[in-house]
Amino acid sequence: MNRLKKPNDSKQKAAPQKVGPIFRWLSDIMDGSFLSGDGTSKNVPFALFICLLAGFYIANTYNAERTVRQNARLIKEVKDLRSEYITLKSELVFNSNPSQVAQKLAPEGIVEAKEPPQHLFLEKPTFKTKKP
Repeated sequence: MNRLKKPNDSKQKAAPQKVGPIFRWLSDIMDGSFLSGDGTSKNVPFALFICLLAGFYIANTYNAERTVRQNARLIKEVKDLRSEYITLKSELVFNSNPSQVAQKLAPEGIVEAKEPPQHLFLEKPTFKTKKP
């Protein structure tokens, strides 16, 4: 059944809406009232511990990045040194050829031997020992 609203019903105040816990938490943070509570003074050591852990985390990140950069630099240096080693080794092999050695010693008057070396055989000398 339909009823008409009574004139007193329209003048009644609406019930206040319930505020959710997230909104209440955000409003406490915004106005700074969370700092004046008893729970805050109890949680100061924990907050300091969290700050200490955050500091260690940041320091560890910087250390890891520095290590990665150093590793990349060392890998590049190893590649450069390897290429230099290969170059020097090939030059050494080329310069140690008998023809190259003879060519470089020709201005000094040293020439390559045309006949093979001869063996010298010596007789063993006999030593006389004194008997005491």
